[in-house]
Amino acid sequence: MPTLAKAHLVQSDSPWRAAYDRMYLELRHHRADILTALGFYAERDLLPPENPDTTPTEQEEELRQIASALTVAAAASEAMPTSVLVSTLAKVSKDPSLLFGREFPQPVEWEIANDYQRADERPGTHWRDVWGDQTATFPGEVEQPTELNIAKAAGAALARIQETRNDGRPYNQADQVLADRLGAIFRQSGQAIRRRREPVMRRDQVVYVEGGPIYDFLELVLKPLRAHLHERHLAPVTADTIVRRITADFPPPAD
Repeated sequence: MPTLAKAHLVQSDSPWRAAYDRMYLELRHHRADILTALGFYAERDLLPPENPDTTPTEQEEELRQIASALTVAAAASEAMPTSVLVSTLAKVSKDPSLLFGREFPQPVEWEIANDYQRADERPGTHWRDVWGDQTATFPGEVEQPTELNIAKAAGAALARIQETRNDGRPYNQADQVLADRLGAIFRQSGQAIRRRREPVMRRDQVVYVEGGPIYDFLELVLKPLRAHLHERHLAPVTADTIVRRITADFPPPAD
């Protein structure tokens, strides 16, 4: 006879701030290459700097957005039984003050963050608000979340998960997070997102693999996330899968 899963409301130590800091630091080490992939220098008719430390810092927000996307994807990769996740979100939607204890399991916290809204902006835009202790780190960018908005986010996350719960074989949610967030960042550069096959040499023969600017960008920015997932023996993410999800959600215009 089936039994109801109990909510899981306590996590003694949240690693997501450390994970975000690590992602961001590693991205900054390669910021010249990342900015090149985003067309930053070409748009301004500049050559990439020989010394990466002299790279202009006006695009730091893009690096923060990328680090945020990687961190949310890392959280989405952590395993929690769906029944437990659903039960916990239902409890928070009824009593949003529970979030203020700052001891939530990471998967629950990030499901809420991914659907959190202050008003009518895109869900997840202000995901840092769910990190209530980060207001000093990001002054002017982070606000204390309200109970009403927490309840709405928990309810939205619950509905989203319930809709896909019986759709067959589960998929890696991190792929969709990365497709949504990294796809939007790359699209802001004005470059088209297209799937195309390119010839490469492998074992003394030519084979055709998918490639192009979006693949080059993803291979650059996914490195810190891949290291994080590998260390924790979690499912990997691939550029091919992410691009397939991007182009399925936003097919390129006809030529």
